[in-house]
Amino acid sequence: MTVELHGTLGSLYFNYERLNELQVCLAGDPDDRRGFKTIYTGPAHFHGEVTWNIPGMNIGYGELKSIESYEFIKAVVEGRQPSTSFAEGYRVERVCDAVKRSAETGRWVTVND
Repeated sequence: MTVELHGTLGSLYFNYERLNELQVCLAGDPDDRRGFKTIYTGPAHFHGEVTWNIPGMNIGYGELKSIESYEFIKAVVEGRQPSTSFAEGYRVERVCDAVKRSAETGRWVTVND
């Protein structure tokens, strides 16, 4: 499973089989250095001190679910809305719908807030 995002400022490529890597290409890079770069997850990233204590070290599905559970429980304890709200799910669904329409028509589809 992969996800590719292409926009006016650049492109991102994520492969679910390589959870510790993100491919990034920035449109503003100089011509002689433009191209995809690999960003490896590590201690400097979100939850990196616990899950990626060595840059480029892979994690699995279990670790991802542990992070999700931690964030949910933390939000409950702190008395705030978890990031996985209905509104967030609705926005994700709007993007998924636009992706489907784009694939069916072969055209760009704009997602407005």
